[in-house]
Parts: sequence; structure tokens; C-alpha cells
Amino acid sequence: MPRIVNLILLCLCVLFLAPAASRAQSWTGLLNPVSGAGACSPANITTAQKCGSSNWSSVGVVSGIPNRTTICSTLTSGASLASINSALSACPAGQVVLLGAGTYTINGTVNVPSNVTLRGAGTLSTILNTTGTSGSAIQMGSGGPNYNTPAAHTITAGATAGSNSITLDSVASVSVGTLLAVSELNDPVYVTINSANGACTWCDGTGDGGVRTRGQIVQVTNVTGTTVTFTPPLYSNYGSATGTGPALVYYFPVSVHDAGVENLQVFANGTGYSQTWGMSACANCWIKGVFDNYADGDHASIFWSFHVEIRDSYFSNAYDHSPGTFDADVNIGDKTSESLLENNIFERLHVGSFVRWGAAGNVVGYNYEIGNFDASATSVILAMLLDHGAHPQFTLYEGNIGNNLTKDAFWGTSSNITIFRNQFRGTDTLASPLTTGRNVVNWSSTTLANQQLMGEQLAFPHTNINSIGNVLGSADANTAATSGKYNSGAAPFTSTIIPPATRTYDKFFSAVSIGYNTGSDTNGSSVTTFAGGPSNTAGYWVGKATGTFFQHGNFDISSGATIWNGSVTHTLPPSFYKTAKPSWFGSVPWPPIGPDVSGGTVDSTILQGHVYANPAEVCYNSTARDANGLKLFDPNVCYGATPPPPPPPNPPTMRNPVIF
Repeated sequence: MPRIVNLILLCLCVLFLAPAASRAQSWTGLLNPVSGAGACSPANITTAQKCGSSNWSSVGVVSGIPNRTTICSTLTSGASLASINSALSACPAGQVVLLGAGTYTINGTVNVPSNVTLRGAGTLSTILNTTGTSGSAIQMGSGGPNYNTPAAHTITAGATAGSNSITLDSVASVSVGTLLAVSELNDPVYVTINSANGACTWCDGTGDGGVRTRGQIVQVTNVTGTTVTFTPPLYSNYGSATGTGPALVYYFPVSVHDAGVENLQVFANGTGYSQTWGMSACANCWIKGVFDNYADGDHASIFWSFHVEIRDSYFSNAYDHSPGTFDADVNIGDKTSESLLENNIFERLHVGSFVRWGAAGNVVGYNYEIGNFDASATSVILAMLLDHGAHPQFTLYEGNIGNNLTKDAFWGTSSNITIFRNQFRGTDTLASPLTTGRNVVNWSSTTLANQQLMGEQLAFPHTNINSIGNVLGSADANTAATSGKYNSGAAPFTSTIIPPATRTYDKFFSAVSIGYNTGSDTNGSSVTTFAGGPSNTAGYWVGKATGTFFQHGNFDISSGATIWNGSVTHTLPPSFYKTAKPSWFGSVPWPPIGPDVSGGTVDSTILQGHVYANPAEVCYNSTARDANGLKLFDPNVCYGATPPPPPPPNPPTMRNPVIF
């Protein structure tokens, strides 16, 4: 199925119960549809679910990633893929397969089963030299709903926001532990799969033409008669709005659960993997403290999964830097829910992370990005965070530091996204060579991206976006914007550019761009294939994004000030999903970013002290590079878990790169 990232200028210039320590802060007065503050929900959603409510506190592995200490098997350098998979298959529940220091040739797929941890001796000590030609280098789980023989039941009652139980027309094949993909027919009021590119018929993963892109995954906790109880509660109403019924649940079993990989390096050779890491129908699965040394295709693809956590890792470089089937990203899709992407480094990818294809209720928090590029348009900024493909919803982006957040107009809509306390630089540091394949990267020879300089780029079909407490711009953006900075919009948000204003793409900074079609200065009215609404009206989407956008307390370098939205409270909580400073923050101030932060050391003059480096950036800046320009990343050194591992072995012999 096609997965295409389109660059704005390519045609012009060539996102259970958690521990108490992570429960969310109050959102009252900020993201409250009753008070009219934040635009947290479309008209058919009656309660403030996933708008900074306590629900966000439940993301990631339930009760946290377990620290397993019993080792069932220890393998030594040179052990075969068959030996590794055999050890994993035989390992008792709750135990660890330990890969000792050295290099292991992986000419296929490592399959991690339920209740087992695969752990290395360190990211600089245990190296998986991957040489397979398809699929994933490391896989946890497989499958999802069976759409070839439709495995669905109709919801007859209970599909309302906040509900923990529904009544079905049948409970055949539904039992405690079953995953349910809750869905409704696309609501034409705010959901579409259409775009100037055509229709995203694969965006719901069903093979039925993409007619059910909006939904979420829940897990059954009890079945009584035809009443099913589950967790988490429903984020919204399903099937009640005109044209959206019937609401269905597609049932499917957990393929793998409570499985994880930790503390090792994966060395890619450009031999043809679709992704380094694959998770599908995986619940309570994790990737922690790993070093991805290049990727053949994507770094990670997470589909049809539940309570996944990817953290404390370094995703560096890629063989391919062009739009197409893969984007060298961490990709969360196919209604994956309640998952967490936290405290990771993205370096020199094509795109940092995708949240798409109906993924719902996820958090992308406290990650750091630098150096993304496209080999055919090297001066254009490539987003750290991208919503791309209908219809992700209820995502929280918090505490991230990177070049840009983009919600593009390709492959349909998204809604109910909250962007909180991030710094988006509005440019990127590009290290040479800006070419495909494995390279020696010269970080002493860098340039700044000088086209598409925007902090937040929000295309016209996306609705109910909240942007709160962010810092938009950087000293580098100020340097790159030699043609100027936009500050001519309507008061008070004069640094937000809205149609019909003409955007300037070359060396010109805009803090927020909202309501445009991707690739042009139009507002979508000229896209004849992108009609919408109950009557499928041409131009229906014009003004939808701007009319439902809520921004508040953002500081930007164009205005040189924090802009507040009317009488809404100026008191911001530190977090929308944590109540206390995380232990892995170390000496980093909490919160690190926002209009209420002072004394920040990142670009302190132009950003007026509102930004401290988050822990991922601190780790990045304090870590030395090897001779190839990659960081000698060790999460134990950065985040203080265990003593450093022994010296690393020699890296694998590099193969000739395969260019996709």
C-alpha cells in the first residue's frame, strides 16, 4: 500500500491503569468544551476525553516496563539467528534471554514471544548485524483483525464517550483479553480519506475502501451475556452521528504480550528489510534503550497494537531519504491506541515519527530530533512529527524538541490533537553528505534548512487542534530567515499565517501556518477531488482548520512575546500526562519548555529563557561521535541506569548499500 510523504516545496523547488506517579495534570479551564476554551472535541463528542484528561495517564506499558532479573539463557558472540529464536521460544515467562557482548549475524527475523525480554549487554557491546531481505529484523506479534472473513460485531448500545461497556449483537469469539477495534463509518462532518492525491482506501487497514478510519482499540475485561466490559473508556461517541452507524467492533486476539527488547544495537546493511522493528497485535510490548544504526526502510512500524512503549532510544540515519513506501520513521498506525513514544533521539531520518491510519489516544513526549532531510530537496525542512493519512485522533504531543510539527493535506483528515510545551525550531541542521545510503557524516560541515521555515504547519482539513504553551522558533531559524519573519496576521495572533495571505517559502519564518493546502497557497477550495460534508460539497473544508484551532500561551520569535487567548487561564500545568518530574530527567528543570519557564539556556536571548534542553537533547549533546559521525549512544550513561558496559567490539563490515 502506498505511503507517501509529499514535501510542500518538492513541486516548487525541485502520535489499564498507570502508576500514580504518571497521572495527568488538570486540564480544567484549558481544554474544556463546556467553558469554550480548548477545541478538544467535534460536535458529536459530549465529554472531554483525551483532551488532557486523566486518560492520557494510562499510556505505555501498564504499570511500567518490568525490570526482569532472571536470565533463562545467555548466548555469546556469533550465536546464530536460529539459536537466538530457539532460546527465546524456550524461555519461561518473566525471564530474560541475554545476548553477551559481540556481534550476531541476523539473516532473517528475531521473533520475541510473550512474557520474554531480549536484552543485550549494551548498545555499544551487543550488535545485531542485520542482513535479511524482507519483513522486520525484530518482530513482536503479527496479524490484526481478519478482514478477509469479516470478524465484526455490531454495537447495539453503549457506544458513548466515557463508556467502559457496550452491548453487542453477538459475543462469538469475544472473551477476556480479546482486543476490539471500535469503529464507525466516516463522519462526513469532519472525516475524509480524500485528497488531491486521491482516496486513502487503505487508511483503516480493512481492505474495504477506507470507510472506517476513525476508532480506537480497547481490551475486554469481562463478558456477561452480550454485554462486554473493556479498558480504556471510549474516547468519543461512535455510530450516533448521522451517517456513521452502525458502530462495529472488529475482534482479534493479542498475538504477543508483555514482550520487550532492551540495551542493544541493530546495525542495518541496506539489504531490504521493510522496518527494523515490527509490532502487530502486540499488547504491553516495548523497545527500550536501543541504538538503531541506520534503517533499510522504516525504523519501526507499530500496527493494531495496544499499550506499546518505545523509549530511551537512538534512531539514527537511514539508507533512504526520499518520499515513497518508507520514510525512515517510527510509524504508529492502524488504530494503535494507548501507546507512548518517549525520550528518544531521531537523527538524520526522513521523517521523525508518523501518527496515522486511525491511531488514537497516543502520546509522543520529550523526544529530540535533528538533521532530517530529503535527498532531492535538501533545503526543505522535513518534519519531526507528522500526521499523515486518515484519521488519527486524540494524540498528545508534549515536551518535544525538533524542527517542525506538520499535519499535511495528503490522504485525509485528523482531529482532536493537542500540542503542548514543545519547542519547534522552524529550521534544521543539515550535515553533509545529504545523500542516500550509508555515509561518513561530517558534522563539521553543516547548513541550515532555509525553505518551509515553520514551527507548526497545519493543513486545511484538520480540525480541533490545540496548541498551548509552545515555543516556536530558534536562533537558527532567525539566522535562516534572511527574507524575514511573518508578523502580519490578525491580532492578537499576528505571527500566525492564515489564507488568503500568501506564504513566502524561501528563507522566511512563520510561527504557525494553518488552513492551506499542502504544496500551494490555496485554502483547499480549488481541490475538486476533496469535497466534503454531508452533501459532498466542493470547498467544504475551507476554513475548518482555522475555525476550530485553539492556540494559547505560545511564544514565538516573530512576535518576540507570549500570546494568550483572551481570558483563558494563564496558569499552565507542567504536563498533561504526568504529575511529577520523571526520574530520568535528572538535573533538567521541570517543565523544561513553556511561557512560564525562565532561565532556560537554549537560545536564551531570542527565546527569552523559555527553553531548557530536554533529557534526550542533553544526552545527544553530551555524547561523543564515532569516526562515521554517529553518536556513541549509551542510555545507561545518559539516564543513569547501570554502570557502563565494556568497550565495544569492532563494527560489522559494511555492505554495499541498496538504494530504494
